[in-house]
Amino acid sequence: MNERTTVTDLSHWKRVNREHLAAELARLRILLHRRALWLRERWTHDAAEDYVAWRISRAQADALLEGEDPAAEAAFYSSDAGAVELGRALSEAEAHAAALGDRLDEDAAPAALDVLVHLFGLSRFERDVLLLALAPELDASFERLYAYLQDDVTRRHATPQLAMTLFANSQDSRDLHDCFMTDAPLRRLGLMERDDVVHPAPGFASRPLRVDERLLDLLLGVNHLEQRLAGYVQPVADALIASTDRELVGRIAAWAQSNPARLVARAVNLVGGVDGKSQHLARAACDMLGIALFQLDAASLPSPPAERREFLRLIEREAMLLQTALYVDLDSARSEERRALIADLGRLRAFLFVGSAVRWPAERETLAVTVHKPGASEQAELWRQALAETAPDHEISALVEQFDLGPSHIGRAVAVARETAGLGTPGAAPSLHDLWQACELEAAPRLDELAQRITPCYGWDDIVLPIEPFQQLREIEAQVAHRSRVYQDWGFGAKLNRGRGISALFAGQSGTGKTMAAEVLARSLRLDLYRIDLAGVVSKYIGETERNLRSIFAAAERGGVILFFDECDALFGKRSEVKDSHDRYANIEVNYLLQRMEDFRGLAILATNRRSALDSAFVRRLRFIIDFPFPDAAHRRRIWQSVFPPQAELQEIDFAWLARFEIPGGHIRNIALAAAFLAADEGASIGMLHVMRAARREYTKMDRIVQEADFGPYYTAVTP
Repeated sequence: MNERTTVTDLSHWKRVNREHLAAELARLRILLHRRALWLRERWTHDAAEDYVAWRISRAQADALLEGEDPAAEAAFYSSDAGAVELGRALSEAEAHAAALGDRLDEDAAPAALDVLVHLFGLSRFERDVLLLALAPELDASFERLYAYLQDDVTRRHATPQLAMTLFANSQDSRDLHDCFMTDAPLRRLGLMERDDVVHPAPGFASRPLRVDERLLDLLLGVNHLEQRLAGYVQPVADALIASTDRELVGRIAAWAQSNPARLVARAVNLVGGVDGKSQHLARAACDMLGIALFQLDAASLPSPPAERREFLRLIEREAMLLQTALYVDLDSARSEERRALIADLGRLRAFLFVGSAVRWPAERETLAVTVHKPGASEQAELWRQALAETAPDHEISALVEQFDLGPSHIGRAVAVARETAGLGTPGAAPSLHDLWQACELEAAPRLDELAQRITPCYGWDDIVLPIEPFQQLREIEAQVAHRSRVYQDWGFGAKLNRGRGISALFAGQSGTGKTMAAEVLARSLRLDLYRIDLAGVVSKYIGETERNLRSIFAAAERGGVILFFDECDALFGKRSEVKDSHDRYANIEVNYLLQRMEDFRGLAILATNRRSALDSAFVRRLRFIIDFPFPDAAHRRRIWQSVFPPQAELQEIDFAWLARFEIPGGHIRNIALAAAFLAADEGASIGMLHVMRAARREYTKMDRIVQEADFGPYYTAVTP
């Protein structure tokens, strides 16, 4: 039935469809009745009334020895009065069933039985076999008929032998036995289940034939996804595609329509590995073709070959019953099973869309198309589609500049934002804040193995720096915040295909505020901050470092992330003269990172204690270089004054005296925290003596001598 079918039309179709099925079963019952007359004739011929039982037993044995006699059976049907009457009833039943089928065809909603016949190309004989197996599922009285006709009270089910003796006159050019083979439609597509496990049978001819429950539901008018596939196959959501991709979608649809008879043997390979976009292109093409699209979860397929083959058989059948194409992300499959999956997909009789980073080597007719990552203008168009033009352009521009999301992520982010907005006011449109939070969830990278997420806790009031580096930090904030206006509204983006990311080097001694500055920027810009441990990234194995770096940048590329490379001189150091293969590969790592840094769209911050050790080619490509100087006495006093939280209980603290300690801010924070614990242990507020005792411990950690000149009147109190 078409998509415009109303509830009333569906109810009408179900009623007429079941009438049609009842008429077909009535026809089958007449056939069985006529066959019973013939068997009775053979078993009781010339039998006297007093010896009926004995004669039947003997006649049955004779009939068994003689085998079937089609000519005698046909002659009986044309000469016996009862058989002739059943023949007339059979013609009327066939005409009635055909009339009901025509009535459904006129409503543009064919009978479910006829739909199956058409979809799977069943012969007349196969159609009748399906009906034969279906009958006991709908009417238990057929079980007794089957037992009688097969002369076995335990054989209350349809068998290949019963089907061939009952419908031999309707055979086509194929051998009837072929219809029950493994590769035939009745078996391969699951229309018939041979119940060998539950009811073991000694021979092929007497094996039970049963209708799968999925087919039973369909024949009764309910077409739903096979329950065994529910966790593995999901419908693909509505498509979001940019206008620049509509020509590509049209080309895919035209190629598919060029040979409809071969569609189940064809595939479209969407090459590029672009997250989400391939699915939406496939869905848009299916919309043009008027078919549905389901995604197969390649990672969850069963591993044992027999289970996998059975699973794919069900998939194949569902593609036929639901008139759907299948989308498979080949790269999501387990690496050790990818080769087997490619072979299985090559044999699958279904129209396929295969997404992959590189072209897949399938032995089937395939259209390969390259999928490009959506640019800023395309992403803006996708946002407008998903939001139905409810968001102003400046908000969409801000989202596009910060988050690099594909169609799937944009669709999910809008759905989440609408749910958030609707919590308080039904039907409320999502705000920029709602959309931003939803994008952060979608863009959340998986960097846990190679990075540490830092929760920013510092603001602009917490950091103490000279005016020059402080202003540079403000400039970084401004460039990140106003990228949309500069690149989009003012057109600078058209002039810059590369290098639109912001990279900054923070150079200075340990404890001078480099990490704090990164936290300040992340908190101000509302971005996630990840610290990259280069010691865990750099590997002695050739190519492993590049793979680690590729994983980091790929995870962060979606946006919403500041990458903070601590002690970057471990990898960004000066490239060495090539003396052996190790030097050559070490330089390759640096060259790759230089290129990847330039392509990165987000904010990348690199921190080093040794600026002089950095490669000059790398330094030239940085947009900002900020030196974090060792704080002078005035800045140290400001740090001391700001290091204690407002809630801390303080005695008289001599900040001027504390500023005499020539230590950076990181050590000052350590001293303040240690002093707080000393005071808490004594049950007192924080005083100068606690600070001085903590300072002595910090001096010991720094391998500095505790001198009276530094500690003055507190020297005696803090020394043993």
